[in-house]
Amino acid sequence: MLNKISESPAQTELLGKDFSALLDKQDVVLLQGQLGGGKTTFVKGLAKGFGYRGRVLSPSFTLARKYPAKKARIHHLDLYRLAQEEFKSIDIDGYLYDRQGVCLIEWGEKIEDYLDRYLKIVFLFFGPDKRKLMVSQKGYGRDKIKNW
Repeated sequence: MLNKISESPAQTELLGKDFSALLDKQDVVLLQGQLGGGKTTFVKGLAKGFGYRGRVLSPSFTLARKYPAKKARIHHLDLYRLAQEEFKSIDIDGYLYDRQGVCLIEWGEKIEDYLDRYLKIVFLFFGPDKRKLMVSQKGYGRDKIKNW
């Protein structure tokens, strides 16, 4: 496990941008934490790192958003309002197994048991703007996160 500290939303966004360098097409990143914990802010930075210059919005109400970036398609999902039996309603496999994309899933703990391989970032509050990001991985043959 690897830990990072963010002192502000801008720093959380920068951490996302830096994290994007670790990702390859078909990677799945689970984002876990309370509402307002910085998950979407992190995704904004990650999208910038992938070369996307448009607006990144929370997928809370749409359940899924797609961002066509230079490095890969970004699928940004939010499972907060879905039960596991409803995953098929949003074609979860289409997002997870897109050969040209990466999949970023807020409230990803709901799908952990379904996946053989993923990166996970848990966002913990340490104050109004301060966050601790705890990063782990499952199913990779190498330590993918060690250089972040």
